[in-house]
Amino acid sequence: MKKAAIAAMVLMLAVVCFGRDVTAPTWLLTVPTADLLPTDRMTAGLLHLDLGITPNLEAGLHGIKYSFAQQDGSELGFGVSLVNGLYPYAVLTQDYKFGRLTLGVSAFPYFFFAGLEQALAENVWLMAEVHNGVSVGLRTKLGADWFFDLGAGYSTFSYKNLFLVDYGAPANYSFSFPTNFTGFMVVSVCYVFDIKEVVVPGTGSHTDKLKPAIAPERVKR
Repeated sequence: MKKAAIAAMVLMLAVVCFGRDVTAPTWLLTVPTADLLPTDRMTAGLLHLDLGITPNLEAGLHGIKYSFAQQDGSELGFGVSLVNGLYPYAVLTQDYKFGRLTLGVSAFPYFFFAGLEQALAENVWLMAEVHNGVSVGLRTKLGADWFFDLGAGYSTFSYKNLFLVDYGAPANYSFSFPTNFTGFMVVSVCYVFDIKEVVVPGTGSHTDKLKPAIAPERVKR
């Protein structure tokens, strides 16, 4: 009992001391958060190719997302996702003592979704989601610039059979929410970098360092 209490205290301290990494991907396993990548920061890898364009705008493989801070410290975002098809969504993300909570609505395919990101230790986060089912996984930061996600879930896929239309009888339309659940896994890895620091091929120079910081002294003749 004493050991369990100590373990619980350690976990609570971990949650308080270790927050979200601001350079981490701004999606959980399958749902977006209202977080954005910093300007000129890019994620590239398996299931990731996104870029922070401005302090309020992000675009890439996951779609386009615009977010801004609220007075209570939360983040409110609006976007169009490309993950399961082209659909709009709105999402609110806020920090609590138990973790970083995300609540959202979308036109398709989830209608309502929620996510929780909780730090378990330094560079290790638990991710849990509710959508047309549930999913849970871990995000690990490998070194300074690499992130690895591993998760699994059990869900329906509404984009496959949401609307059942009998084209032979145009007057006969029906709505059916899918009830067939399917298990799935999510494995992703991405490299996070600043595009200003990318080396220009053939020159060895960085895109933001083409000019020296200090002008060289003129050669005296």
